[in-house]
Amino acid sequence: MRKGGSGARLAGWLFADLLLVMVVVALGGQTMTEGAGARIGPERTAGPTSTSGPSPTPTIPTAVPSSPAAPAGGLDPDTESITVNTDPEDLIGGSDRAAASIRSQVVQKAGQFKGERAAFVIVFGNAGRLPGGAVDTRSSTAYAEAVAKLLPSAAPDFFPPYDEKIIRSYHNTDPLVPSGTAEIELFFLLH
Repeated sequence: MRKGGSGARLAGWLFADLLLVMVVVALGGQTMTEGAGARIGPERTAGPTSTSGPSPTPTIPTAVPSSPAAPAGGLDPDTESITVNTDPEDLIGGSDRAAASIRSQVVQKAGQFKGERAAFVIVFGNAGRLPGGAVDTRSSTAYAEAVAKLLPSAAPDFFPPYDEKIIRSYHNTDPLVPSGTAEIELFFLLH
């Protein structure tokens, strides 16, 4: 098995996951327009009758408009984010102090979203650089995962229960982001 190229594979999976999120957001943001898909059947027209007497009035079914007050549903395409910081090595190593620091920051920053509940969360972590200057993707992803696992216990009314499909963890390759930074991207449901 080759040791090189794991960064390219991870970048490919990150791209595929983000593409999937964009598709979900796009599909979730679509709404039915009034009358779309509401036709009951083909319109009927009155034809000549062969019987004598008054001809019956033809019945023509009409489309039933969709309710304009119905909620659109889906994920809100406008996201919010919060940033937390701690020593990544301590948090990955299981430090109670580092975990308490992350929980405290999350509680404080999630407080600005009173009455909201995150539906989908992506955590981008940066745990430092390798000797050549490249982001340490393995440690950064482990850091992001450690932060992600703390979110539901830090703010259980705000974050969904931890599940790798709902709270995702990735490394952050932005060279301007300092080590120990975790950016938490929040997706909310449309109302």
